[in-house]
Amino acid sequence: MNRRAVLGGAAAAMVAGGAAAHHGWSWAEAEQVELSGTIREVTIAPPHPVLRVETPNDGVWTVELGNPSQTSRAGFVEGVARPGDRITALGNRAENRSERRMKAVRVTVGDRRHDIYPERIRGG
Repeated sequence: MNRRAVLGGAAAAMVAGGAAAHHGWSWAEAEQVELSGTIREVTIAPPHPVLRVETPNDGVWTVELGNPSQTSRAGFVEGVARPGDRITALGNRAENRSERRMKAVRVTVGDRRHDIYPERIRGG
């Protein structure tokens, strides 16, 4: 096996491992919390839609949703949320408290609720 093949395989393994860690739930706390604020940015693109939400006391948070198909099935599609909209997200925040990041199981924009991960929602 040549050196290029070995290095290429190692790089692919690192990318796959990083992707699995990023897209799983292992980085998030088990307890669910609510986060309310104002949307500053909406990105509906693979690998998963992301919102940047400014809160009154904690600054700007990154709120990750499900993959695009899953998020779309929950009714959260392009144009549903815009910068300036008020939002409440229910989800699991990063275990690393220095990160302002959460994986949302539900987001509510105005009076419209989007259950991204209905099977993970605790307490209603």
